[in-house]
Amino acid sequence: MKRLKFFAIFLALAMVAAACGSDSDDTTTTTGSAPPAATTTTTGTTPPTPTIPDAEPGEIVVMAKWGASGGEGAAFLQVLDAFTAASGIDVNFVGVGDQLPTILSTQVAGGQPPDVAVLPQSGLLNDLVSLGALFPIETAAGDEMDAHFSPAWRELGSVDGTLYGVFFKVANKSTVWYDVNAFSDNAITPPATWADWVSVSGDLLDAGVTPVAVGGADGWTLSDWFENIYLRTAGPETYDQLSRHEIPWTDQSVRDAFETMGEIIGNDDFVARGLSGALQVGFGDSVKLVFGDSPEAAIVYEADFVEGVILNETSAQPGTDFDFFAFPSIGGSDPGYTLTGGDVAVVLKDNPEAMALVEYLATPEAAEIWAALGGFSSANKDVDSSIYATDLGRRAVEGMVNATAVRYDMGDIMPSAFGSTGGSGFWGGLQDWLENPSDLDNVLATMEAEAAAAFE
Repeated sequence: MKRLKFFAIFLALAMVAAACGSDSDDTTTTTGSAPPAATTTTTGTTPPTPTIPDAEPGEIVVMAKWGASGGEGAAFLQVLDAFTAASGIDVNFVGVGDQLPTILSTQVAGGQPPDVAVLPQSGLLNDLVSLGALFPIETAAGDEMDAHFSPAWRELGSVDGTLYGVFFKVANKSTVWYDVNAFSDNAITPPATWADWVSVSGDLLDAGVTPVAVGGADGWTLSDWFENIYLRTAGPETYDQLSRHEIPWTDQSVRDAFETMGEIIGNDDFVARGLSGALQVGFGDSVKLVFGDSPEAAIVYEADFVEGVILNETSAQPGTDFDFFAFPSIGGSDPGYTLTGGDVAVVLKDNPEAMALVEYLATPEAAEIWAALGGFSSANKDVDSSIYATDLGRRAVEGMVNATAVRYDMGDIMPSAFGSTGGSGFWGGLQDWLENPSDLDNVLATMEAEAAAAFE
C-alpha cells in the first residue's frame, strides 16, 4: 500500500525550504494559534459568528465544534500539533461550538470556507455535497480508509459511492456516568433496566441526592436521550423509519418514547436545578454538576467522551470516583443495543495541505494520540485497545464492538435543518418539551411540520 503520500511530498518541500529560506521568521504561525473559544448556547440565544481567518502560505484553517479551551478541543490540538511536526504544515484551529452547521453554511455561501471542517453530523456532509461544497478525498485518504476501517465507515463517509469524509472520532452514545461514592454510600447498584433506573432515582432522592444532571442548553444532549430510548422502545427497524421520516413525529411510537423519557428527565424533582434550570446548563457544566467540586447530582448521561471532560476538568478519578453503566434495557429490549455518532473530517478547499490532513486523520497514529488522553473512541480497527487511557475507555469501545444492534445518531443522519440546528427542529423541540413536558401534543405537531419541510 502507498502510505502517507501527501506527507512525503511535504517533508521533501520542507527540507528544500529549510535549505533555501531566509533568516526571517516574522510570518511563522503556531498550530492552533489564537482560536476563539467555543460558545455555550442557552435557549433562545445565538452566539456571535466567528471570523474565519485567512490562511498564511503553508497554513490551513480547520473548523470543528470543539472549543480550544475545553478538554476535547485541547486534545484535538495535540493531534494537529503532531500533524504539523510530521508535515511542516501549520494549522489555525477554529472551535465554534454547537452552531457549526449554521456558521459553516454561512461561510460556504460567502465563498470563504475553512480548508477542512470536522462535521458533527453525517447529514451535514450530505447537505454540503449537494451544494457542491466538498471535494472528494479518495486519492488522499482512500488507501488509509481501506486499510484501517471497516467498509461501513467508508460508506458513511461517502455519497453516491464517492468518498468525502474520514470519521476521525466516534462515540459510544449508550454510556451513563455516575458518582461511585453517591451510589456506594446509599447501597445503590447500577440499574440494568429502565424500571430499575426510575427506582434508583427515587432512592437517591429519598437519600437527599438529586438523581440526574441534564445539559438542556445543548439540544443535542436531549436528542441523545431520546434516541437511546426510542431505539429501545420502538426497535431498530422503526428507528430507521423515523430517521428517514417514513413515519411522522406524531406517531404513537414517538409519543411513547417521550412519555418514557419523562419518567426521569421530565420529573422536576429528579433533575438538578429543575427543568427550567436544566435549560440553562450546557453539556460541560452538566458533567461538572456531578463530578465537580460542588456536586449537585449523582448521574449524568452522555457518550463516552464524558470521561475526557471529567479527567480534564475535575479531580474525580476513574473507578474510585466515577464509572458508567450501559444505557439500560427498556421493556425487555435487547441489552446490546448501542447508539453511536461520529465527527467526520471533510475538505472544502482543494489544496495539498488539506488533503494531507485528512490522510493523516485516517491513520492509527493520529487516533492513538487522542486515545491515550481519554474521552475518545476510534472506528479505526488498527488502534490497539491497550492504548486507551483507562479501563473505562476500553469498556466503552468494547461496547460498540460487541453491540447486537448499532444505530447512528438520528439527528446526525437527518437533514441538518431539522436534525442538528440549534434552537429549532429536533433539538429545539426537545428543549420545548423539557420546558413543559405536559405540552407534548404541540411539541410533536411542531416537530412534524418542521421535519416535513426539511425532508421535502
